[in-house]
Amino acid sequence: MSELKVAFLGAGEISDRFIIMAQKLEALHLCGIYSRHKKNAEAKAEKHGIQRFYDDYNMMLRTEKPDCVVITTPHSLHAEHAIACMKAGAHVLVEKPVATSFTEAKKMAKAAKKYKKLMMGLPFDHYPNYTRALDFVREKYIGKITSAHSELSFPGPPRNNWYYDKKIAKGGAILDVGCYALSRLISIMGPVRKVSAFVNILLSKRTLVNGDKIRPGVDDNAVMILEFEGGVFATVKASWCHPYVENHTVIYGRKGAVYINADNNPLVVKTNAAISGKKTPFRNLEGCVAPDKFPKFEAEDDIMGKFIGWVRTGTQPVYNAEQSLHIMEVMDKAYLSSKTGKAQKITTPFKVWWKKEKGIQKFGEYV
Repeated sequence: MSELKVAFLGAGEISDRFIIMAQKLEALHLCGIYSRHKKNAEAKAEKHGIQRFYDDYNMMLRTEKPDCVVITTPHSLHAEHAIACMKAGAHVLVEKPVATSFTEAKKMAKAAKKYKKLMMGLPFDHYPNYTRALDFVREKYIGKITSAHSELSFPGPPRNNWYYDKKIAKGGAILDVGCYALSRLISIMGPVRKVSAFVNILLSKRTLVNGDKIRPGVDDNAVMILEFEGGVFATVKASWCHPYVENHTVIYGRKGAVYINADNNPLVVKTNAAISGKKTPFRNLEGCVAPDKFPKFEAEDDIMGKFIGWVRTGTQPVYNAEQSLHIMEVMDKAYLSSKTGKAQKITTPFKVWWKKEKGIQKFGEYV
């Protein structure tokens, strides 16, 4: 197996996650790390045994000539950095959100095509409870899909940093956590047709955990209403105002439902069909089962593992530039919908990466 050179563009806290994942994989050389504050890059390089550190990312790209770059810089810099890396010959893994505007995301997708590079944009849903849930999103188990809901809410970023600065972050809760909830839905439901949204700053004066008092410049409270194939509606909630983390997705069918990460349960299926698993008490509902036979999850199955695997084989990841572009368009137009009070049409296509039943969102028969 030939060695791949991997560089890291960004040395904040989130970069640790990807560096640690990379260290679990074979035949990777962690060649360099960049931060605009050189001391941060130096500290992270020393911590993880990365060969060199830089405060000029163009110099890092020229010097190291990495095969792959992981981008974890502030949101508004993702487009600039990803395009520079692809132009320099590197495949890119971009932290969420892939960009801060639909316009930026289109430029990134265009660059991926122009330079013939893989662009994997997070969020990443390929975890065992999610992929196992897909086995039950079928008429046999839940009937035709009639609605869905997905949410990721929490108290908000704990530190007074760029997340609250509109000039740098561009957006708040939608870009930060709404992208996760949205990604889970579209991976199951397919492309969004229309979006309507309500977005605001609920806490105009916020006290952080360390006692700092700030006036945020970005949204902390958002609800999106999505229309999918067949006229099926779904809701997405993203908040920085919850007292605790709420992170779940539910797909409702005419005859049952699939709950992902609900009420501290990795996966619960309400169904009248027989499935392999254990009957479980859940919300006083009958016919609820906690399935077994979850797929394995090794280092190769995690975010970095999938990314590097796709680079080695030359195949486009399931979380490709098209899906990232679609998510960005929905978020961008959610902000526009909130400003104008009008539903917005979504134009970007993408292909669902799993074997979804073709008729599960089509109605026209007695159900």
